[in-house]
Amino acid sequence: MSAGYPTSVWDGDSGNRDSDDGVQAAPDHRDWDRAIAEIAAVQTQIDNNQAGVAYPVDALHTVGAVTSKTGLSIVEYGDAAIHKTVFTFATMAMASTDGSTPGTDRAWGAQSLYTFPAGQLLFMGAQIVFPLAGLIAVTGGGTGFSTTADFGIGVGTVAAAQSTEFGISTTEENIIAEIDCDLTAKTSDAIESAVNGTAAVYDGTSSAIIFYLNYGTLDDADHGATADVLQVNGTLTLLWSILGDD
Repeated sequence: MSAGYPTSVWDGDSGNRDSDDGVQAAPDHRDWDRAIAEIAAVQTQIDNNQAGVAYPVDALHTVGAVTSKTGLSIVEYGDAAIHKTVFTFATMAMASTDGSTPGTDRAWGAQSLYTFPAGQLLFMGAQIVFPLAGLIAVTGGGTGFSTTADFGIGVGTVAAAQSTEFGISTTEENIIAEIDCDLTAKTSDAIESAVNGTAAVYDGTSSAIIFYLNYGTLDDADHGATADVLQVNGTLTLLWSILGDD
């Protein structure tokens, strides 16, 4: 008895049994022959469907490198074409630096997160979520962060640095746009989240693209002259691909 697949699904019949009569007999070589024929038919059909499709031995061979940092971890999903990288921030510490001219310059902090493989990076989307009380000023009180500080936080392809502005802007927030976060008693008082679904290509052929978590205070009163630490808890999800390299 030959295989019925792919024109029909095997019902268990063989030269030794008929599924319609309800008689159960011990299997013999005819059952094994039929089962082998059906498996071979399935394998042949799969081969035909996937002719010319290449599958790398290491399906995640194009993953990037997470920055080694206490409180920062990732899980990679996907294959050699499309990747989802999920970051977890677990009390990750980000040091703050007050601006050179506090009256006009923000206090700021930056943390590198991930270095992508060399090549043309296709960014497809991202979401970031900080839970209630997920952002905490360690010192507070106005010597570092104000106890009720307001600051912008986001993700970009360039690290925040000394700047004669407040908040973050341009390439400091081109992956996740600035979120306005408010502290109450040194702790964020709401769930803070943002999403970016706009695809973009970043040229990492000469220098690999790095993503940074950045923040900047929104007013001089939000931070004193003393360095402080912002503790970060939450998740960041990135969807991306490397299109190729020069």
